[in-house]
Amino acid sequence: MVERLTATTTLHPAQPFDFNLSCGIYTRTGVYTHTAYLDGVLYKCLELDGEPNLITVERGKVGLRVNLYGSGTREQLESTASWITSSDLDLNPFYAEADGVMKPIIERLRGLKPPRTATVYEALVIAYTEQQISLRVAMVFQTRIVERYGQLRRHGDLVFHTFPSPAVLAAADTEELRGLGLSRNKADFITGLSKRVESGELELESLKGMPTWEAREAIQSIRGVGEWTSDYVLVRGLGRTEMVPYDDLGTQDSVGLYYKGGVRATRRQVEEILGKFGAYAGLANYYLIYSRFFGVEPKTT
Repeated sequence: MVERLTATTTLHPAQPFDFNLSCGIYTRTGVYTHTAYLDGVLYKCLELDGEPNLITVERGKVGLRVNLYGSGTREQLESTASWITSSDLDLNPFYAEADGVMKPIIERLRGLKPPRTATVYEALVIAYTEQQISLRVAMVFQTRIVERYGQLRRHGDLVFHTFPSPAVLAAADTEELRGLGLSRNKADFITGLSKRVESGELELESLKGMPTWEAREAIQSIRGVGEWTSDYVLVRGLGRTEMVPYDDLGTQDSVGLYYKGGVRATRRQVEEILGKFGAYAGLANYYLIYSRFFGVEPKTT
């Protein structure tokens, strides 16, 4: 059965942009639920107006060809696809700030853009699951949550689930969440957040229109959110290229590998080194982390 195509459009991302390289981050684990990159196609399964929809993005003859399968609109398709692919992000100002360490990394990763979550809510729930545990373990928990609470969507032989809505997680049983591997605190944080979003008390998408430091304060006022979590949300959910989670061990290891001869950098050293990139410190951090994950060798001196 061929699924009906609801809407289609073409994106023309700011250049340089390497679509395959940018989507490679989704291939790290070999597991997918709501987002996947398979055979040159980016898939994003999400709720639009309460229904499970599927967006596909792939390279076309000109720009990116974007399709929507479901009940959404062309406007929703275009805005969501552009946002999650960071289509609007201009890398050239960042590249102009490159130092001797970053230049060879940029040569290898030219056109790499960091992915964004579809919503700020998605970024915050993911951040909760990743607090103070390894990324690999957090990914297991995320997969369980999405498969348990997300809406199922089939596309040919592929099976996806939407990222759970605030309404669904607001009604989730805390003990059931704990049974998926979450601590009691994390389960409480997620259900508490979801209830506030579902009731309209919190309008997380409005944070995108705030200055970074005002948005940061607003995020940190949410229960269970500290410095690391807020900075993660600012990067993934709001696309703020200046933000760096300075206390993150992955960040400290990456900076240490490329700038400190392999010795983990301290927070102060990370602030000094990445601070030189100003408004693009978060991009510099992403390039270092991506380089480490995908085996880019440090420059030898």
